[in-house]
This record gives sequence, structure tokens and C-alpha cells, in this order.
Amino acid sequence: MKTSPFLCLAFAAAALVGCTREPATEDTQETAPDPRVAEIHETSVFVDMHAHPSRFHRANVESISAEEIEVYRKSYMDIAVANISSDMAYDGRYTKRDGTVVEGGKYKPERGEVYALAADRLARAMKTIELGYAVHADSPAAVLRARERGEVAVLPALEGADALEGDVENLYRMYDNGLRLIQLVHFRNNELGHMQTWPYSPGGLTEFGREVVKEANRLGLIIDMAHSNHETMMDILEASEHPVLFSHGGVREFTDHDRAVNDDEIRAIAANGGVVGIWPHGRHLSDVAEMVDYIEHVIKVGGIDHVGIGSDLRGISTYVVGFDEDAKFHAVAAELLNREYSSEDVGKVMGGNFFRVWVAVALAKN
Repeated sequence: MKTSPFLCLAFAAAALVGCTREPATEDTQETAPDPRVAEIHETSVFVDMHAHPSRFHRANVESISAEEIEVYRKSYMDIAVANISSDMAYDGRYTKRDGTVVEGGKYKPERGEVYALAADRLARAMKTIELGYAVHADSPAAVLRARERGEVAVLPALEGADALEGDVENLYRMYDNGLRLIQLVHFRNNELGHMQTWPYSPGGLTEFGREVVKEANRLGLIIDMAHSNHETMMDILEASEHPVLFSHGGVREFTDHDRAVNDDEIRAIAANGGVVGIWPHGRHLSDVAEMVDYIEHVIKVGGIDHVGIGSDLRGISTYVVGFDEDAKFHAVAAELLNREYSSEDVGKVMGGNFFRVWVAVALAKN
């Protein structure tokens, strides 16, 4: 069985144990229509950089379901970054544990309510691990060990750090409870920075935002700039000692949609060592081929080492043809192969680039 030198290096550097992956089972082989994808997966970590599996972030579910984890396994995905949209305390559209539906609207939560709501959703993500449906993506080491057993890892994340409520102690509490990635801004300007979408407002990273970036670097938390406006992005890149992500969105070269990055932003993220994630959003792209066009543009502007996939699974209403509701990540890999990208480069896009960033963040902590 071939073993990626990169994975072995990452494994050793993070004080890991072993690096050989067990051969895929017959059942696993049956789930990917293109056997070339399975072969690439043997030496590459596959990652969904941004998702909301089972809508655990808004629906009244106990955990991410075993069936949803199976969706990831069928495309050989190793990590699902499971995001909690903590600004929902301000705009509703979620269901409480008692079954009460909080309709969409404008709300003014009490002090502590935003944190409590996000902490409850984090507990649901961690319940997935407790039930044995997935493992906790606690570290690169944990993920590589999970790969040996053919298991999917869930990496709990905040989409919008509103849950911190301006108090860094809440960051420490959420880290201790399993959080491993923090996206600073979502659909509102908050205590950390400014959002990318309408209604637009000028301004970048706040002093509290800078404190959170510094502490995230110290803790080994991955930083995500998705939904941040240009000024906030540039401030994060200046403030962070580690590479950062823009986990999910499009590119301005092909769309004027707010949730897209321009070429200058792509270059800046690449210069920082970070990764731009392209999404399969069916309202903005048509099919997997067009999604790969977007991926190729990031490669052209920023390089092959700086692009990945962020599906926003269950966070968007429609997906590109070929990816679809059942999340055919492997179709993206197959399209890249059909365009004559090497196995190594396809592995980078499918998650190797994200994993490189995470290893760098984890090593800096250690």
C-alpha cells in the first residue's frame, strides 16, 4: 500500500503513531463510481471545509445522524467541518430542544443567550462522537488514526463568533468542549469584524477580533475568513501568525455575488499559505464542471496548493448538478482527473491543502 510522504511527515511532526492506511473494504470500494478516486484517497486526506450535516446547527436533532456520516464515507471524505451558525440567536430560523420553532426575524438576545445556544449545538456535534457515528477531529493525529480504521471525523466549528459575546473566556470554554475552527463573521457585523454581504459597512477587524485571532493561534484553532469583508480579511491575514481559510464561496472573476473573492484576495490568502474553498451552490453554479472551472481559476491565480472544497452541505437549498443532495464529492475529483490533473494535485484540492494548514496550525501550538 502506498503511503504519502506528506502524511507520514505530518504524522511524525505531530507526534503521531503509524501512517499506513488499511486497505479499503469491499463495501467502501463500491461507493465510489471512479476507482481512481479511491486510489488517490489512499495517500490524501479528503476534507469538506464547511458544512452543516443533518442541519444539526438549526434542526432539533440529537446529533449528526449516522446516515449523514455515511454520505461522507461514500465519497471517501475523512473530515466534515461541522459549523454552528451562532448568529441565529439574532435572526431565528431554528428549533429549540423543546420543539419550539423560532421563526426568522430580528431578535435581541439576552446576555449569555447567544453563547448558550451555540454551546448546545456544539454539544450535539460532540454527541455524534459519543454515539460512535464519527470520531472527534481533535487534531491531525486523531484524523490519521481514524483513517486507519476507515472512520469519518467531525471537526466542530463556529460560523460567526457571535457566540463569544465579546468575552475571550467563552473561546476557551468552547475550545475545551471540542471546538477546533472559528469563522469570525457570518451574516452580521459582530464584536470581531464586518461581514461580506449586504447591507455593506466599512471597517475591519476590531480589537476584540485581534485578540481572538491571537488566542486562536495560541490554542491551535483554525481561522476561517468566510463571510468577512475585504478590510476584515486583510486585517486577519496581517494579524494571524498561521495560514487561514476562506472556506466556502465563489470567485469574482465569474460572478458578482457578494460571497465571492476577488483575485487580489485569492493572492493574499495564497501568500499567507491559506486555502480558498469553492462551494457547489446550485443558485450560482450549474454543474460540477462549472464548479471545477472556479477551482481552476483559484489554481491559476493562487496556485494548486491554495484551493479546496467547502460544500455548505445542508446550509444551502440547492446543489450543482452532479454533486446533488447526496453530496458526490468524488465527482469533483473525477472531473479534475478528466482534465488531466495529477493524482497528487487532485489530492491537494480534495483536502490535502486544508490538512497542510491544520498541521501548520497544530505544530505552531505544540
